Amino acid sequence: MKAQEWFRAHLRWAVRVEGQEGIRRWEETVYIFLSQDREAAFQQALQKGHQKELCYQEGRRWIEIRLAEIVTLARLGTNQTEFEVDLGSKKPTEHLAFEPVFDPEEAFPPPMF
Repeated sequence: MKAQEWFRAHLRWAVRVEGQEGIRRWEETVYIFLSQDREAAFQQALQKGHQKELCYQEGRRWIEIRLAEIVTLARLGTNQTEFEVDLGSKKPTEHLAFEPVFDPEEAFPPPMF
């Protein structure tokens, strides 16, 4: 049996509204998983993406969440012990001068859940 490898898939869904509004927003996630090879990994990413699809009524409007694409699919190897997921960049919500002092050692992060 071939050893499984780690893969990273970046998935994107379209949240679309029936009528003139069209695409309301994109939802994205990164999925890290084990698979036999690239083709099997692609099929697993598709399956994961289709599992999140749904349709519902919002007042009189029909809302659909549909898998739009597998943005990237990367082979990470067999002996990975840690992963890093780049979440991109965003603009600050307030003006910050060049001089602020950051002290990450004093700001222990809260739990996610």
